[in-house]
Amino acid sequence: MRPLINAMRMEKITKLKDDPVLRTVFEAVNALGVEGYLVGGVLRNLFLSSPLGFDYDIALSGKAKNVADILADRLNGSAFLLDKELGFYRINVKKDSGIFEIDLSPYKGDSIIDDVKNRDFTINAVAVNIKALFKDGKVAIIDMFDGRGDALKKIIRAVKEDVFDDDPLRLLRAVRLSAQYNLTIENNTDGLIKKKAELLAQSSWERIRDEFFAILSCARSYQHLERLHELSLLRIIIPESNSWKVLYDYDLMSHTLKTLREGEELLTNLSKFTPEFVDNIKAYLKIPLGNISIESLFKFALFLHDAGKPLTMKRDEERIRFIGHELEGETICKGIGKRLKLSRSAIGFIARLVRNHHRVFNLASLDKPTNRSKAHLFRVMGDGYGLLLVLLALADARATRNGDDPELASLVKGLIEFYYKVYTVVKPRPVLNGSEIMEIFDIPEGVMIGKILKILAEAEGEGTIKTRPDAIKFIEGWLKAKQNK
Repeated sequence: MRPLINAMRMEKITKLKDDPVLRTVFEAVNALGVEGYLVGGVLRNLFLSSPLGFDYDIALSGKAKNVADILADRLNGSAFLLDKELGFYRINVKKDSGIFEIDLSPYKGDSIIDDVKNRDFTINAVAVNIKALFKDGKVAIIDMFDGRGDALKKIIRAVKEDVFDDDPLRLLRAVRLSAQYNLTIENNTDGLIKKKAELLAQSSWERIRDEFFAILSCARSYQHLERLHELSLLRIIIPESNSWKVLYDYDLMSHTLKTLREGEELLTNLSKFTPEFVDNIKAYLKIPLGNISIESLFKFALFLHDAGKPLTMKRDEERIRFIGHELEGETICKGIGKRLKLSRSAIGFIARLVRNHHRVFNLASLDKPTNRSKAHLFRVMGDGYGLLLVLLALADARATRNGDDPELASLVKGLIEFYYKVYTVVKPRPVLNGSEIMEIFDIPEGVMIGKILKILAEAEGEGTIKTRPDAIKFIEGWLKAKQNK
């Protein structure tokens, strides 16, 4: 164990003295006569030589509400009670660079020393007295567990054996910190996570969701989801994945992780894959559905795209088949989304991609896809979802083939160009609309017209209908078959 108090020259923490948020915190605690310590978050990032970020965690000797009110007023933010029982407050401050979060909490224990002892990981169990930071020539840093040393070694180490019993969400937070800052979970902590993995189920799904999607938002998230799998955490978050490892001789877990990897590589290399439209697609990926970006939700869809396969797997003499797995997958994804407390729009986004992820392959099977069949794909998906559907299909194909699929890649590039240069400019009208069908076949407005329009659109998308006479003949045949049943 390191000495209780370590001295550090002021020049080492100049960044903190220049921070306007911390300056305001100092003014508040100084005016109220309470002690305030910067713990974890920004301080951890300083020791990791990372951008300071927007995560301010302040431990107080008292008057948390008063400090919160002052900070909200002076920083033009909003303060709210985060945990009534523990007296935690949060202030959200919107700036051009992002949303700053300032968390205020009374000491966990009788003093800042007790508080530090109750932190999760050594890199977070470091504290600086804010008054000393702004008043003195030297600053006393509380670092009982050599958090700065572990920061230099890029290591995540639990402060104590029962750290995950105190708050099971820390099991997931360890992986999230590892993903965000490229850290290694040291062996003892790694073993402790595996041993305590079942505790994660005690955390609220809202907290699990936030940590999980923070992991998905990181680069190379496929590696971090694989890590969650190795640590037995993924089976708690997505219990449906328990049956993915091996279906006979088919390793679904490996395939889904490969698909996620291929999808991430496509997103990373958009400037090479589709240089003309890279800015449009990147801007679209940043749009939030609920409080989660489309990019993170797309990654989740990549991972879940074959979730229905275990329920539909059938093996004949020649091959394994998964007939109808898209529909089963849609239902499974909706259940997962509800459990993770995702918004309706986010759940709908994922479910629609999973249900339709074979459409692109159907289009690829046509000798020469028409503009109508291309338009049908984007019309069925709605909004810009079709753009991500074609990228998902290519990622899926590359994962299946363990390499590129030049013909499909060419089709996908063409579909992206079609979307931006044709579909969003002048959307091709259907061969027959509802009014025309009612007039030609003397059918009143109602459910029947909706059914006909749907099957007509599907046939048009598959390329079996190209002209008005084709459509009339198709509907005649469908109506006749329906009457004969």
